Amino acid sequence: MLHLERKLHRYGYLAITVFFVIFYMLEMFFGSWKIDYLVPKIICVTIPFTLAIWIPTHWVVMWLRKRMPGMKLAWKRLTTAFLILLPYSMILGFTRVFLENYTLIWQKAIPFVWYYTWTSGMVVLIVFLQIAVYESIYYLIEWKKVSSEAEELKQLHLKMQFDSLKVQIQPHFLFNTLNTLIGLIEMDPKKARTFTEELAYVYRYLLEANDRAMISLEEELAFSKAYFFLLKNRYEEGLYLEIAGENDLNHYKIPPLSLQILLENAVKHNVITRARPLHIQIHVDHPGKQVIVVNNLQRKPAVDCTGKGLLHMEKKFRLMDLPNIKIEEAPDTFSVTVPLIKAHEYESINY
Repeated sequence: MLHLERKLHRYGYLAITVFFVIFYMLEMFFGSWKIDYLVPKIICVTIPFTLAIWIPTHWVVMWLRKRMPGMKLAWKRLTTAFLILLPYSMILGFTRVFLENYTLIWQKAIPFVWYYTWTSGMVVLIVFLQIAVYESIYYLIEWKKVSSEAEELKQLHLKMQFDSLKVQIQPHFLFNTLNTLIGLIEMDPKKARTFTEELAYVYRYLLEANDRAMISLEEELAFSKAYFFLLKNRYEEGLYLEIAGENDLNHYKIPPLSLQILLENAVKHNVITRARPLHIQIHVDHPGKQVIVVNNLQRKPAVDCTGKGLLHMEKKFRLMDLPNIKIEEAPDTFSVTVPLIKAHEYESINY
C-alpha cells in the first residue's frame, strides 16, 4: 500500500496536468477560440496551476495524518481538510481568473463570474478527489495494520495464558502442590478443603482468561490472592504478601493474568527461605491510576533471567494501546508499575 501511495504522489500530478491540458485544448478548439500559440499557452498556464492544487493538498493531507493519526480520527481529518482547502480552492480559482483576465493571455477578457465559478468548481473537485484517494489508501494501510496487530495480540494473549498454565502443570509444581495437599489432608482437613477450592479456582481462571481482553481489578486481585494462597502453603514462613489500597477496585480494569505474572516472576527469580523470606507488596495507587508490585531482591544465581513473562506483558500492553508498564530495579528491591484503565474509559475502546 505504501508503494501505491508513493506512485500516486509521483504520477498523480502528471495525470492531473495531462487531464487539464487536454480538457482546455478541447474546450478552446471546439469553442472556436482564435488564439496565437494556443498549446504552449495552455501548457504554461496548466503546469503551475496544477502544482498549486496538488502540492498544498498533499502537504495538508500528510500534516493532518501526523496530527490526527489512525482510523478513529478519519472524519475529523476529512472535516479539517475541508475547512482548510475549501477557502484555498476558492482563492486559487479567483487568482487564476484574475491573472488571466489581467494579462489577457487568451487575447480577450472572459466573463468573470462564469469563469470564476467554473474554475473554482474544478479546483474543488480535483482537491477533494485527491483527498479521497489519499484517505482511502491510508485507511487500507491502517486497516491492515490494525488487523495484523489484533492477530498478534490474540496470539500473544494465548501464549501468555499457555505459559501461565504451563507453569502450573509442570511436574515439580504439581508434585509440590499435591504433596502440600496430602499433608494438609492429614493435618488440617478443613484447610485442605480450602486449598482444593483455591486450586480449582486458579485453574478455572487460567482456562477462562483468554475469553476477555480486560478484567476488573477486583477479579484479578482475587485471583492473585488465590494463587498466592497456593504458594504460601508451600513456602510458609518464607513468603509474605501485603496488599494496600483495596477499595473501589471495580472502577479499574487490567489485562488478565498481569498480577499473577508478577507474583510468578518474583517467586521464580528470588531465594525463598525462612531465614531469607521474600516480601511482596501490591499497592493500588488510586490517584496515579496504577498498581505497583514490589519485592525485596535476592536473586537466585542459577535462574535464567531473560524475563520472558515481563517482555510478553510489555508487548501486550503496547499492542492494546495501553500506557507502558514501568520496571525498576534497585540494589535491594524490584518493582513493576502497571497502569490501570478506568472502567468507563475502556468501554469506549474496541480491541
